[in-house]
Amino acid sequence: MTERKLGQDFADLKAEVRKLPGMGDYLDSYSVVIGNLVFARRMQMGYTQTKLAELSGTNQAHISRIEAGDESITAKVLNNVFRVLKLASLKPLYDEEAASKEFTSR
Repeated sequence: MTERKLGQDFADLKAEVRKLPGMGDYLDSYSVVIGNLVFARRMQMGYTQTKLAELSGTNQAHISRIEAGDESITAKVLNNVFRVLKLASLKPLYDEEAASKEFTSR
C-alpha cells in the first residue's frame, strides 16, 4: 500500500479540474484569488464568516460570496474586509516572459 500525504487527493483533484475547459482561467481569476486569500486569512485569524462580517460592517452572506469568488462584491465591502484581516496590499504576480511576448507581438 502506498503512503498518501495529507492533501494529496485535493492536489490531484485540483490538477484534474484545471484540465476542464475554462476552469484554469476561472481558478486564476481575480475574484477567485481574492476569495481564496480572504478565506485563508480568515482561517488563520480564527474568525467565522459571521465574526468577520460583524467586524467589517457587512453580513455573513457577503463574506460567503467573497470566498466563493463572486465578482459583484463592491470595493467598499472588500476594503472593509481587507482592513479587518490586516491585508495591507496585494502583490500581483505575472509571467513577465509571457507579458513581454504579448507586448512585442502587437
